[in-house]
Amino acid sequence: MDYQLSAEAERVVGKPALSFLLVESQSPVRLDLELMLRKRFPTASLERLFPAADINALRYLVWQNYDLVIIATETVESDLTWLQGIQRTGAGLPIIIVLTDDQDQRHEVLWGGADLTLPMNASPSQLAARLDNLLEVGRALHRYPINLPQWQFQELIHNSENSVIFLAENRHHRQAVIKRFKFDVSGVENYAFGSFLQDAKLLTALQYPGLVHLLDVGVSCNAVVIIMEYVQGQTLRALLTQHAYLPLTNLVNWFKQITESLGVIHSLGMLHRDLKASNIVMRDDMTPILLDYGIESSVMLSSGFLQGDQIYCTPFYVSPERIVGDPASVQSDLYALGILFYEMLVGEKPYIGSNLGEVLQKQLFDPLPQLPEGLIVYQPLLDRLLAKLPEQRPESAEVVLSWLTERGL
Repeated sequence: MDYQLSAEAERVVGKPALSFLLVESQSPVRLDLELMLRKRFPTASLERLFPAADINALRYLVWQNYDLVIIATETVESDLTWLQGIQRTGAGLPIIIVLTDDQDQRHEVLWGGADLTLPMNASPSQLAARLDNLLEVGRALHRYPINLPQWQFQELIHNSENSVIFLAENRHHRQAVIKRFKFDVSGVENYAFGSFLQDAKLLTALQYPGLVHLLDVGVSCNAVVIIMEYVQGQTLRALLTQHAYLPLTNLVNWFKQITESLGVIHSLGMLHRDLKASNIVMRDDMTPILLDYGIESSVMLSSGFLQGDQIYCTPFYVSPERIVGDPASVQSDLYALGILFYEMLVGEKPYIGSNLGEVLQKQLFDPLPQLPEGLIVYQPLLDRLLAKLPEQRPESAEVVLSWLTERGL
């Protein structure tokens, strides 16, 4: 069976002198895994261990000698305390994968110290995919550590200039998204951190259908960490890309829900700061959910990670006044809402270019985008949202909703 790791995993593991260990019964039960490993890593050393022959073999194993250990638990004792005593290298090696068909044992093994559990009959391709995820997670955590022992990190969702985002699961099988920012908060001024904590407290207490629920916010390893609910579904951007046509009624209803959710954020005295189609996830019932609040901006400025004249947003959605250095405001959020409205109606962004400078120049100086003839009824609202001057835009999200309601749209 063919086996291939991603380019990222190749960089992590594709090195000479790798060492693997297969822990099984007296007679090998997974020759296919051995063949896969030997084919993919021909220069690696591969050992077998049969603990049935020596009950203390696992307890006294020098784990740091290996890069990967695969254990078939049909031969492993029920007492799993030895897993907790495993010593690893600074890079988090070895990666420990346990194969078992016992669901209860799989849960205990995972929280006892293993990195991954799979069924005994897991295919080499399944192992390849999961190993790939583990390697990417391990590499990110090694560079940007987080001390959250109550969470198991399953997948690296996103790695940007400002943060790393993981999918994780706790002991109660609850999945969550954990966002770890890359800036060091050890030197952050008290007032900036106080403002951040105040916003975080408001959001963790808020439960609104159109906003992702923040579960916890804090600091780990001198970094801001935000834990939020895991919203399953595709982003609005992906939905617009996949469908050349979507019913206008659906689009307008989604836009209203997004506007209502943005209004809730503003009612708390907060700003979103990075509203865009890729920061909106559509639930299974097609409710749009706003993600990625910008509550960390005050801490980023105080830490020096972001300079006061830098733009912390997405160029395609940034308002003209922000480009020239003005601070974020309700009106800059509403400008981004206008860009999003055009994108939803037309299927593409109004201001595009071959480079960042060209996009920003168009935001500043290009004429307001015009909607197709069949959508002209929405042009007055779009003109107000995308006005070059912030004082010419609507005062609030509620004004936007009222404009649509008054016209029966």
